Amino acid sequence: MTDFQQLDRYLKVDTKQKAADLATLNMLIRHYMLQVPFENINVQNGWSLALTDEAMMHKVVDEHRGGFCYEMNYFFKHYLEYHGYKVGAMSATVMSPHGWARENSHMSLVVAVDDTEYVVDIGFGDMPKFAMPLHTCPAEGMRDVTGLYRVHFADAQHYDVQKWSEAEEEWHIQYRALYQAKTLEDFADGIDFNQHHPDSPFVKGLLITKATETGRHTMTEQRFTILSEGEKKALDVSRTNYKELLPKYFGIPEMKIATFDA
Repeated sequence: MTDFQQLDRYLKVDTKQKAADLATLNMLIRHYMLQVPFENINVQNGWSLALTDEAMMHKVVDEHRGGFCYEMNYFFKHYLEYHGYKVGAMSATVMSPHGWARENSHMSLVVAVDDTEYVVDIGFGDMPKFAMPLHTCPAEGMRDVTGLYRVHFADAQHYDVQKWSEAEEEWHIQYRALYQAKTLEDFADGIDFNQHHPDSPFVKGLLITKATETGRHTMTEQRFTILSEGEKKALDVSRTNYKELLPKYFGIPEMKIATFDA
């Protein structure tokens, strides 16, 4: 049985005698997102994904790493269940700049707190550091330092996670999720595609991103970007400086990433 107290200590959260309420849920989300980066280094290096709690615990706590949606959200699902929450994993389809991505190739979480359900997603790369009510999310959205977000039902069976575009002054769909709990086995096709297929965005290129108190740090194989209080700064990334950026901005120890030796 996985000892999730290790994760409590790593995230520096005190959950003693805390109820499984919304305040505790938001605290756990915030601490996790500020500490654990979204990253696809395993895919880039041709390593297996960490799809068990034990593998992810080692990756996060011992290696100071993170992961992408299947690794992060399924691990976080079990962490929340350990703290007394009821959590469902929902399959979702991402809206990319070029249109809908592969169907049902993302995982989103729905967490029940008393009689209210909330969308939680620490494995997407651009989400707020708090839970959003699934059925009663404000139409004007909920603000985090990285922007306005909301949940909106597309139809009776699907909910959209949306982000407000300041430039275009309209809501953009981040992804559309089927409102039906799934098992990890139901994601097998998406896991295989995102890990191995040449059309997978995670196979095509490196992506590391981590939330901060004022914005977000993001690195690809070409660019490192700091988003802070709405302002962006960027610099070029190369095989000579990427190892220095990993610990400084993402908390990841210096390590070899195959992307830079291709």
